[in-house]
Amino acid sequence: MSSRPTVKPLTFDGQTSWTVFKIQFDVVSSTNGWTDFVKASQLVASLRRSAAEVLQGIPDEKLADLMTIEKALESRFGDNHLTQFYRTELKTGRQKPKKTFKYCPPM
Repeated sequence: MSSRPTVKPLTFDGQTSWTVFKIQFDVVSSTNGWTDFVKASQLVASLRRSAAEVLQGIPDEKLADLMTIEKALESRFGDNHLTQFYRTELKTGRQKPKKTFKYCPPM
């Protein structure tokens, strides 16, 4: 009798791409044959730091609901969040120090 391999999920702290983490999480959950209830539990357990703080905004009775958790994480860390972040960066004029290059005459 051969058993299916068990793949351990990664952790998500909000510092990396939510989209990439979600893809990895979906692959792991599919490989492990998890139900939506187990997926929700594993997703909650994988959250760290600012990502775990998102759970504070979810009612207790919804903490086992996969869609609710994913929507909360998507709204906080999804690509739309990055678009708004970069738009704010542009508006506030934050820029890395300029590099200067020495003049090199044409050959």
